[in-house]
Amino acid sequence: MVSLLFCVNSWTNLFSHHIYTGFKGVISGIILDQEEAQPLPGATVMLLTADNVIIRTFTTGTDGRFSFDSPVAGTYKISISYIGYVGYTSRLIQVADQHTDLGTILLRKDSKMLQGVTITHNKKAPLIQSKSDRIIYNAGADISNKAGTASDVMRKVPLLTVEPDGQLKMRGNSNFKVLLNGIPSPVMAKNLKEALKMIPASSIASIEVITNPSAKYEAEGAAGIINVITKKKMSGNNGSIDLSAGNLEQTGNLALNIIRNKLTYELLLNASYKKEYQKSTMERNSLSSGPHTGTLLQERDTRQRDNGGYAGFTTTYTIDSLQKIGTSISYWTGKWPEKDNLYNRYQTSSQTSEYKQYSNKYGKYNFFDLSLNYQKKFRKPGQELQVTGMWSRSRDLSEYITDQFTMNGTPVFREQSPNSGTSKDWNLQADYIHPLNKSGKHVAEIGVRYTRSSNKNDYSVYNSHLPVDPARSNGMNYFQDIYAFYISTNIRPDSGNWAIRPGLRFEYTKLGASYNATNPPFGVSFSNWVPSLLISRYLNDNQEIKINYTERIRRPWIWDLNPYVDASDPMNKTAGNPGLKPELNRMLELGHSYDENNGFSLNSAIYYNTNSNAIEQITTLDTSGVSFTTSQNIAANKRLGANMNASFTPAPGWSLNAGGEVFYLKFDAPSMQLQSKGTFYNLHLNTTYGLPENFSILVAGEYSNGFITLQGTNAANYSYRLAVRKELFDKKASLTLATNNPFQRHFLQKSTATSPTFESNTSGRFYNRSVTLSFSWQFGGFKERNDNGTSSFDEDNAGPARRKR
Repeated sequence: MVSLLFCVNSWTNLFSHHIYTGFKGVISGIILDQEEAQPLPGATVMLLTADNVIIRTFTTGTDGRFSFDSPVAGTYKISISYIGYVGYTSRLIQVADQHTDLGTILLRKDSKMLQGVTITHNKKAPLIQSKSDRIIYNAGADISNKAGTASDVMRKVPLLTVEPDGQLKMRGNSNFKVLLNGIPSPVMAKNLKEALKMIPASSIASIEVITNPSAKYEAEGAAGIINVITKKKMSGNNGSIDLSAGNLEQTGNLALNIIRNKLTYELLLNASYKKEYQKSTMERNSLSSGPHTGTLLQERDTRQRDNGGYAGFTTTYTIDSLQKIGTSISYWTGKWPEKDNLYNRYQTSSQTSEYKQYSNKYGKYNFFDLSLNYQKKFRKPGQELQVTGMWSRSRDLSEYITDQFTMNGTPVFREQSPNSGTSKDWNLQADYIHPLNKSGKHVAEIGVRYTRSSNKNDYSVYNSHLPVDPARSNGMNYFQDIYAFYISTNIRPDSGNWAIRPGLRFEYTKLGASYNATNPPFGVSFSNWVPSLLISRYLNDNQEIKINYTERIRRPWIWDLNPYVDASDPMNKTAGNPGLKPELNRMLELGHSYDENNGFSLNSAIYYNTNSNAIEQITTLDTSGVSFTTSQNIAANKRLGANMNASFTPAPGWSLNAGGEVFYLKFDAPSMQLQSKGTFYNLHLNTTYGLPENFSILVAGEYSNGFITLQGTNAANYSYRLAVRKELFDKKASLTLATNNPFQRHFLQKSTATSPTFESNTSGRFYNRSVTLSFSWQFGGFKERNDNGTSSFDEDNAGPARRKR
């Protein structure tokens, strides 16, 4: 990787110097607000002679940076001015034929200029924001996020829904890609439901729902991308503590940030505990050309406890104002023991089978990852190089022990199935942005990426009838290699009203598996050209319209392919399918955004999504009434939908956000004589009101009228919450009391499933009423003058930024 950095950096330096031949010296730096450590765009920077004669004038960009040439070697000084801030004039600077980096320059607000001025613009980020290709939920603006986990935060995000069992969906689709701070996270890909429980809600700054990703992003994820952005470190030495305790969960979170000259250190520690309880009743009728041939009744009681922790350490070395290198190490650990009590009765016209079953299930994982990131910016506005390398390793263990008893308590059967796995992931990516004109409004972006995933999984089955069941014991060695290349341009005509972003990505995938037993190995390779196009136009200062087209793919995951049979419930077995192929999705979207200076915003979109090779779970039933569930490329589905979200402030101190989505969905699988269709909607409301004495209250809720799958339907679900916050210690700390679903002991959800051979009805009760008390404290925060620069890596902004006039 070091050699790659050297080669690419040398090439870009040579290219950059070729453009700027003839200069005698370069002066650069970055200008930040002294109190908030935020860039000051549009600041005026003047290059002066020692006698105060103006030589050059420059305006900082959106990142607060400046860079310009000096005509000849000599002695200079710079002068900086910005409205509302005290001016700055440097000492005399000796400039030779070299790069002079002034590092970070901090400007402080001019208190005299601000006296008597009424500030009407609220700098606090609104709860919901819209950009050309994404919707942003600013979690820090929601006071209820002082407690809970990332899974709880997802419930509040437009276009996302969380089922009572914790399954996350985006526009009704459970296939999407999850990023952590813009970087693919293997721990998210392995077990999203459990990984989200490991991220405290208080550590999340925002969540981006990217419905039309640019070519820069890998093509995985049929519905799009969810990017979880954690809170940024502040300038100076500081930290924060977040503690919460309640009847269903307890969490603790510690963050520390230390700056020493050119080095920045960040430490994150988290521990969490959460319990879940649910009851369900399922009745399934076996069919044979219409009449019932048997009836299965199951009553289940399930209790699960999740506990785990996270530790992360990041260090960034700022080489100069244009270059930095950083490394990050993180460790995740979690386990979720589960106890399951089951009553089972299967009845036919001639006999009845009845038993009780007690199951102990156990899941555990340990995950470690290491990443290295190098970033270089150039003197030409918009020119940038970034190289990222990642390596991760995880160890997983899941097993179950089931004991069956007759109705009078006599043991009749025991089964145990340990399942262990080890996986490794490698990722190397290089991205280069080159401006096509002097202003940097037109840019071209190219990049390459290599990803390798390998997994070794061993599973076996022991029961009271067979010491080892050879038909269900095996080992699987799986690998997946992805080679990718992309090119994208972002063009903004001089009028500034239009933005055009065409892109094309190529991905070559090779995957395969071998087995320890007699199963034959398999391997497959395929190529995908993935186009994308974004066109946006500003109608005026307040309105923007946009049209997007993109294609996405979904590759089968390791758990889709693994033929391991989970028979912890002997009447309902599940397994993977090694023969799965990738699916291709196409989506077209038309969007509109309206923003006013008073804080009112309205965002809406209409979209159409289709694919013809969808990977769907299929359940079949045998003659003895036992179901078998696996995934198959069997269905086509189409979605036509619309969404709208509005934010406004009805009165000072009162913010209100509301929105909804409606879509029509159709599944069709002619080979199995299955079809499912329907119209669905979901609504959300969030309002916060500020009270005297630094109190604030929040009322929020979500409602969905249900969902369908290829074989069934889920009934409506909803949740609501109340929160009260008191800010303490000059607003450096806060105490928050929050309650979820206080007026119901449990939530009841009903679901159905049908096929030519069976029909079933399930009623599930999820006990989700909770009360949580949270304490948050930010300490330190004093800022050190650092002439060498301290800013962190910039985040990607895939779409054209909203214009401000």
